[in-house]
Parts: sequence; structure tokens; C-alpha cells
Amino acid sequence: MHAHILGYSHGWRWITEGFALWRRAPALTSYVSFAYVLLLLLASSLPYLGQFLAALLMPILSIGVLEGMAAAEGGRRPGPEVLFTGFRGPWRSLAALGAFQLAGNLLAVLATILVDGGLMLGLYRGTIDPASLESEPQLLWPLLVWLAIALPVTMAYWFAPALVAWHRQPWPKALFFSFYATLRNWRALLVYALGIAAVVFALVLVLSFLAALIHPYVLGIALFLLPLVLVPTLFAGLYLQVRDVFGPR
Repeated sequence: MHAHILGYSHGWRWITEGFALWRRAPALTSYVSFAYVLLLLLASSLPYLGQFLAALLMPILSIGVLEGMAAAEGGRRPGPEVLFTGFRGPWRSLAALGAFQLAGNLLAVLATILVDGGLMLGLYRGTIDPASLESEPQLLWPLLVWLAIALPVTMAYWFAPALVAWHRQPWPKALFFSFYATLRNWRALLVYALGIAAVVFALVLVLSFLAALIHPYVLGIALFLLPLVLVPTLFAGLYLQVRDVFGPR
């Protein structure tokens, strides 16, 4: 398995080309992106086993998103069933990736609880008032512990579903190659992450300025419409990362 090592410029290209891919097929790219998110939200809302079920479904459904993006790039118009392409492939191996990611994230949360006694978890759930933390220990160490576990887990998972479904790698090997590829391409991925953050910040800033000039409702309407473009663009960027790092399937 060969992973290309890309430079800083590719990070910005994934944003601009992802937006161009959305513009080429807005209906298809939006459908696979939002249907993916909606199905995971519905699965996670189920009582008791919802979070576990959503974790197993995530890599399987992500293949449908990638297939939809590939179809959009190739000018094809598949039917709604494209979202469920992952179930026609090695879905058991894909589900194993979801279980790995869930276990890794739970381990990261458990480690932070052992370090800070559940302080970060309470802040996340809203059960602890941030104003009451003036006399509490700093959150730096729990955050570093969480990153030390969650970041490698994310790196191992990032490309793994595509490597299992498109390149027919066993899921443990896919995790290894995904970690290796993200580590070697940290420059492009860092620019991609910072570029997305910068674009969102700039758009919100401009929209806030326009809302102050025109009407406050402008900001609310714009913030409602912004995800309709941003979410498919992000998923298109992930497809382009898989394509550029590992080449055609």
C-alpha cells in the first residue's frame, strides 16, 4: 500500500476543489452528506445501544458518501441507494473500524476522568458551570491526555474505511496505513483544518457585519444556509484526500 506525501498547498486545494465538486453536483453531494448525518443522528438517538449502533454504522455509511462524491466527480447520477453501498462490500470489517474508534474515544474520555475527576466531561455535558472553575486546577493536563489518545485514534481511522472498501485491506492493516498516511501528510491536513476554520470565521465575520448594516435576520438566515454548502464541501474534501493520497482505486 503506497501513500503519496503531499505538500502544504494540497490542504487549500482540498477546500477549493471540494467547493467546486459541490457546485458541479449540489443535489447529489448534499444528499449523501446530509442523509449520512441524519441516519447517524437517528441511530444515536435510540435508547441504550444507540451510540454503539451509530459507531458501527459510521464507517459503513461513509463509503456511500465517498461513492457519491466519486460519482459527482465522474458526472454520473446514481440513485438514492448509493448511500448504502458500504453494505454491499466488506461491511463487517467496516463495522470493526467503527468499534475501534468508539473504544478509542471511550478510552480517551476515561483517561481524562482519571486525571481530572470528570471535570472536562462535566463541562461538555453542561453539568458544571465554567464560572465555578476559578479555584479548580487548570484543564491543560486533562486536555493533553485526551489529545494523546483521541488524536492517534482519529488518525488511524481517517482513511481506514476507504482502504477497507476500495483497496481491500484488512481492517487492522487499514488502520495502520491510515495512521501512517495522516502522519506523513500532516502539513496538508493541518492547512486543510486551519483553512476550514479561517473560511468559517471569515464568513461569520462578514455576515455579522452585513447583519449590522441591513437587518439582524440576515445573520440568522445566512447561518441556516451556510451548512448547506459547508457540510458537502467538507465531505467532498475528504473524498479528494483519499483520492490524492492513495491514488485511484
